[in-house]
Amino acid sequence: MQFNFTLIPARDKKFGNVIELENGTLHTTGMVAQLLDCEADLIVGNFLMTSERAKYIAFAGPCWMDVSLSLYGYQKEVVETDYLAFFRPFTPGLWGMMFGSLFIYAYYLSLSRFILNLLSKGMKKKLSLFFRTFLESVWQLFAILNQQSIETDSNDCERIEIEEDLIRRDPDHKFLGESWWTRHLKIFFGSWFFFAIILVSTYTANLASFFVADAIHSGIQSVDQLAEQTEVEYGTVADSAVERFFSLSPIDTYKKMGVFMKNRKGVMVETAEAGIERVRNSDGRYIFVWDSFSLENAVSTSPDCNTRLIGRKFNDGSLGFGVRQGVPYENNLTLALLEMKDDHVIERLENRWMTTGLCEINENINNEVGKPSAISLREFVGPFCIPVGSVLFAGLISFFLWCKKRCRDRKQYSKM
Repeated sequence: MQFNFTLIPARDKKFGNVIELENGTLHTTGMVAQLLDCEADLIVGNFLMTSERAKYIAFAGPCWMDVSLSLYGYQKEVVETDYLAFFRPFTPGLWGMMFGSLFIYAYYLSLSRFILNLLSKGMKKKLSLFFRTFLESVWQLFAILNQQSIETDSNDCERIEIEEDLIRRDPDHKFLGESWWTRHLKIFFGSWFFFAIILVSTYTANLASFFVADAIHSGIQSVDQLAEQTEVEYGTVADSAVERFFSLSPIDTYKKMGVFMKNRKGVMVETAEAGIERVRNSDGRYIFVWDSFSLENAVSTSPDCNTRLIGRKFNDGSLGFGVRQGVPYENNLTLALLEMKDDHVIERLENRWMTTGLCEINENINNEVGKPSAISLREFVGPFCIPVGSVLFAGLISFFLWCKKRCRDRKQYSKM
């Protein structure tokens, strides 16, 4: 547009409003007052376009940036020591079921070995072998859960002697001895390996989500949660459009926040810079409400990277340039803003402003997502069905082999 300009700071460091008093007079503050008093010709900056302001001033052209309101808070570091934190991914019921199934299946394996032992010689050694097999089965199943290989006892003379005796009694070992027991173990341990993979993978993923949530957790996680409590103070800039939004909003959550900010002394600040600085020094005891663009820049430029945006954005709005109504250069400003948007000048400036800081703005943290919950037995009953199904399947295979053995014996007997 090729015009000269002089930057004049606001008298009271506020954007300002026009408030109609009960006696019908208008009370103006901030830059709005300076514009209407002809002390300034143009309002620039993070100036929100509102219906109240539009009654008395004009906005040049379209908005030059879309913004929303956000909560700006302190990000606490988790310093508490929890020695039982590794138990949190699963509920106590699931932990109990996991270790209980380990002993149940170990008992099943040892009982199967004991039944096999009844078919062999050496009856006096059966009981000692049962307990030894039970302990060995517990250790093997536990080793699989910990992703370790299974090691068998090479000095188990009693077990080797039993198997050799069974094979001698049944040379073809179609049912007894090596074939029956080996197939049985292959089916069961194969399913237990699959069950262990699902269990360990689920535990690892849920444990990682707990640690990530603890790293970013700071108590208040949403606008609704902030409105329902009074321990953590929150506020905005006094006599600003944001304050007017809370005081006039018909939504219960925002109305409750407006009443809190009006009645609680000391929560309002004079400038946005003061509110941002107060959050950085509050140790989580104060939350500042302002436009999302300014707060994203505050997060990016935080000296210690210890602040963040909380919850979802709300009350979508726009930033614009304020001018007096009826000025001749309003159309020229509108055209210039449109050209800047078409040429992506504003987008490039925004990217430059938002990349000056060293702190990362994590958008995932801004989502209104609570902390992860422990996985219960109801959600994990499927994987427990895998070893149960393998036991039934192994039983069917054994029954089939037994029937085949009986049929073969009958044929041999009929030939005699």
